[in-house]
Amino acid sequence: MARATWYRLDNIGKFYSSQAGSAAQTVFRYAATLADDVDPVLLQCALEKTVDVFPGFNVCLRSGMFWHYLEQATTVPAVTREVLPICFGLHVDAKSVLFRVSYHQARINFEVSHMVSDGRGALNFFKALLYAYLQERHGVLDVPAEYDGSDHQKTENSFDKYYERDKAAPTPKPSVFRLSGWRDASDPTFIEYHLSTHQVLSLARSYGVSLTSLVIGAVMCAIRSEMPRRERHRALRIDVPVDLRQVFESTTTKNFFGLAFVSYVPGDKDETWEQVARHVHAQLQTATQAENLKPRMNRMIALEKNPFLRLAPLFVKDFVLEFADRLAVRETTTTVSNLGRIAIDEQLAPFVRDINVLTSTNGMSFTLCSFADDLSIGISSVYANPDAIKNFCRLFSAQGIPGRININKTSAEVAEDRLETKLETSVKRLGGRKEAPDETV
Repeated sequence: MARATWYRLDNIGKFYSSQAGSAAQTVFRYAATLADDVDPVLLQCALEKTVDVFPGFNVCLRSGMFWHYLEQATTVPAVTREVLPICFGLHVDAKSVLFRVSYHQARINFEVSHMVSDGRGALNFFKALLYAYLQERHGVLDVPAEYDGSDHQKTENSFDKYYERDKAAPTPKPSVFRLSGWRDASDPTFIEYHLSTHQVLSLARSYGVSLTSLVIGAVMCAIRSEMPRRERHRALRIDVPVDLRQVFESTTTKNFFGLAFVSYVPGDKDETWEQVARHVHAQLQTATQAENLKPRMNRMIALEKNPFLRLAPLFVKDFVLEFADRLAVRETTTTVSNLGRIAIDEQLAPFVRDINVLTSTNGMSFTLCSFADDLSIGISSVYANPDAIKNFCRLFSAQGIPGRININKTSAEVAEDRLETKLETSVKRLGGRKEAPDETV
């Protein structure tokens, strides 16, 4: 059967295509640390096999009169030694392939544009790449493929398939607290925070909550500690991406996710981490139900299907979609995404030490995944002040759960960020912008 040479962007892909060429491109990064150093020749061979199975990833962005679209690349990109910053933009020009594979010592990195896929869809490609490489590297035979969808199923636009116009509705939202401070979107901080999956799960169970609720509760408590008293009437509102493949019958590798929202108003009195996590858990149980995910999903699709927007030229669409995305960002404090447990075939698992996922950000975001007894929390931040992240990590260490941290910056770069934070504080004081006293104002 002949394969497609071009693909329509899905609903979410159209939103992210409005970022094309800008510095604010949204990129996912999967990384796996292996038992020994990477052989780049074998990795290139594995990549070519993987692209043959998932051709919809080996694409470039093209622009028509009314919409962007994806066109099949003529060649498979070369595997490279890691030299670029983490989650560096993938779209530069019309020849840019929207993914890259790199390596450093024992680590394999796979980065992909959100125009092509979401976290769960990209995981299928990444696992296939790992399987192909490890089988060749260690002579392991007859490992069954985990994904066997047809070409049509891989590239299906499930948003269109499950769109219900009459169920499009706005999502109620409170007055939201937004992070502020000295920021540098061109030099974000990326942190891998590794914990024991077993220990974190045990703590979550002792609180009577899910692991996701526990981590979101920790994020809320960490940010709450940095909130000015005058802002504590505002809600900490977290968006939580939900894989819609679990809700609908879909095996697409394109974007197909919805957003659940949880919020918490700190008020005057600090509740415990356990209490906050229980509030979150109760909200998530409701927010992740299909009937509560559909209204926002259908509202996003309805914008794209608006007859006036459909007839507008491409530059108008890009402006409208980018503006809509900026408005959506203002409705949340941060994002916490849990990709769940990543299982590797038992024949190959001994050759993998850990797996991590990160995403680019214009603010701060948290992305979780677990492999065996390693829970990896990827933290991305453009803020110079790291105190909220330190508060987050200290919550776990205070419970006797040790952690291991990898960071993309040297000690000198971290010190420079701290200096910028001190300078910002000094400027506020000179300008008379003192913190509000310890009471409600």
